[in-house]
Amino acid sequence: MKIKGFFNRANKWVNNLAIPWFQCKLPVWCFSEHNLRFKAYCVGAAKTGTVSIHATFSQQYRSAHEPEREFLIHHILAFIHGKIDKSELTQYIRHRDRRLALEMDSSHLNYHLLDILVSEFSDAKFILTIRDCYSWLDSFLNFHYPFYSYLRDNPQLRRRNRWIKLYDIDFKANEFKHAREENIFANNGLYALDSYFSYWREHNSKVLTTVPEERLLVVKTQEINQSVKKIEEFLGIPLGTLPQNVHRNVKRRKFNLLSQINKDFLEEKANFHCNELMGKYFPEVKGFNF
Repeated sequence: MKIKGFFNRANKWVNNLAIPWFQCKLPVWCFSEHNLRFKAYCVGAAKTGTVSIHATFSQQYRSAHEPEREFLIHHILAFIHGKIDKSELTQYIRHRDRRLALEMDSSHLNYHLLDILVSEFSDAKFILTIRDCYSWLDSFLNFHYPFYSYLRDNPQLRRRNRWIKLYDIDFKANEFKHAREENIFANNGLYALDSYFSYWREHNSKVLTTVPEERLLVVKTQEINQSVKKIEEFLGIPLGTLPQNVHRNVKRRKFNLLSQINKDFLEEKANFHCNELMGKYFPEVKGFNF
């Protein structure tokens, strides 16, 4: 089992780091240009359906979910910490675009590249998958809780993990502290409610204000399957080429962490950060009811 685990980790390292690193050293002309039928990016937050969007396109089109994610996070962190400038990050993005030749790039990490993607690829269109802040946070916690609980007991691994380094920035770990009502989060290595809800607002707001209206389609997570025709028309692809009834990356185990927090306190935090967008996109959601 140890040998098998070693080879699994080695294969993951090669795919996510070694191959992209090697390919980035090659001139861009080493990679042939593909005749793409369209160019699109799904830029929704994590746990809003980015995997489902990729699965919807993957049967007929060149699609990937979080392509080169470890290598991409390495570049994002380098840019945030001033180790590379915007022109260097842009060069990597253009090089990656030529190498991968994707028609659909579906990843919440695209949020960090948004300014570059909008300006460098004028023909690209964008899909923002969005869900209400309560169901989003519930899903996010169900997905990440076991991982964060494990890292809580392994602080050295936590300090080395690139995903955690990026999430600490995204969720403003040094800015927001836990209130006593959130001890269930603090005791399990999770962020504060302010962290999660402010991220939900900022991620969605940045997409809505950065991407030109004519290049952006907003799709609610629970309406992805019903929106297939709308997506096809938006991208100008033949109707009927995308499958329906696709739903991937469903986390069936639920930990019910939100129900362990005082409801009034939870809704107060949600309203403070998310009220404007919730009123616009989810007026039917009046509070935490599950």
